[in-house]
Amino acid sequence: MSAILEVNNLKKLFGKTNRGVNQISFSVQDGDFHAFIGENGAGKTTTIKSIIGAYTNFEGNILINNIDIKNAQAKAIIGYIPEVADFPKELSVYEYLYNLAYLSNIKKEEIKEKIHKYLKLFNIENLIHDKPYNFSSGQKKKILLIQALIHNPRLLILDEPAANLDPTARYELFSLLKKLNLEQKITIFISSHVLAEIDKYVNSVTLIHNGNILYNGKKNQSLEDLFYEKIIKNTN
Repeated sequence: MSAILEVNNLKKLFGKTNRGVNQISFSVQDGDFHAFIGENGAGKTTTIKSIIGAYTNFEGNILINNIDIKNAQAKAIIGYIPEVADFPKELSVYEYLYNLAYLSNIKKEEIKEKIHKYLKLFNIENLIHDKPYNFSSGQKKKILLIQALIHNPRLLILDEPAANLDPTARYELFSLLKKLNLEQKITIFISSHVLAEIDKYVNSVTLIHNGNILYNGKKNQSLEDLFYEKIIKNTN
């Protein structure tokens, strides 16, 4: 199995505080359901923003399927779901997804098919003409997920996807992600601090602490046990 994501000596520090990440390296194997875990302020969001290209002035390099992230071809392999949903008030689900798919250079005849395919998969076909601006948090997350999937990415990156979701919506989301991982062979890279909730879905993990990588590899124990062993135990 080859790496779909390689982060090599990534350094991105901010101002006088020196917060960020300091020459970190880790990899994610193609087909994995990967947990990216750490405390708030550990460097998770800085790393993710570097991977998706939101930050460009960093040291080191990031490869997506052996292609440098600064290459547009690499960005096309990634689907990204931010923590916060921000939808235009005036657009329906169909209009919103159609516009984004069109901007991704998907052929017009394919766009309608893809939209209906994912709305059906996520059991929200009835919402196609409604405005996502008014949706519940769980419904908004599903639209963001379709948005990220519509250009057929191989790597799906999610930053704290369970934030503001009720237990039912969280269960639905993680079940959908596992289905995509198993059936469509999409690599899932999920940043979360809710360790117990994602534990049963993931098969590999990267643990970051104070801008440094403490573990990267297969999940051989529960995420909470790993966190305790590498961080809490060593600080007591």
